[in-house]
Amino acid sequence: MTAAGGLVTSGFWCERYVYRSVEADQLASWTATAASDPVFALSHIAADAHEMAAGLPELDRRRLLGKVTVRERVDAIIALHLGLPCGLALRCGAAWVEWSAHPVRFLRMAGPAGAACPLRGGVPEGFGPPLVATDGVERSASVRSGAELDECLEVIDAEQGGGGQ
Repeated sequence: MTAAGGLVTSGFWCERYVYRSVEADQLASWTATAASDPVFALSHIAADAHEMAAGLPELDRRRLLGKVTVRERVDAIIALHLGLPCGLALRCGAAWVEWSAHPVRFLRMAGPAGAACPLRGGVPEGFGPPLVATDGVERSASVRSGAELDECLEVIDAEQGGGGQ
């Protein structure tokens, strides 16, 4: 939705924080994406959670995916329509992952706004960007599961002198 002057448009700002442990005491990575409507915003979060759950043991995967049910998504979409933020925080392997979506107002760009959000077969693919440490150095082409996330965090720890848990 664009304001009368055409300079401002409504949208949703989505973020993913990955912490090294369930204590959420050390940030491993952060990424964000923008969405034009709440369904698309929640689809990114759900797709990302499904991708990360793929490498977890069966019990952990079912527990994680139980948090991103259709009912939970509908409640989150209603909250976003009402102008309220929503989020999801889950243990994913040894890491703690937090996703959030917030209604925002964007200023229109004079030119193209950059790369489109990643899609696979017309369906949001999650956040898509590779896992990047807080020092800005890319460590993996893409993290697709909890097991890969744990492995990536170990590599980041080794490169930073073993500062992780």
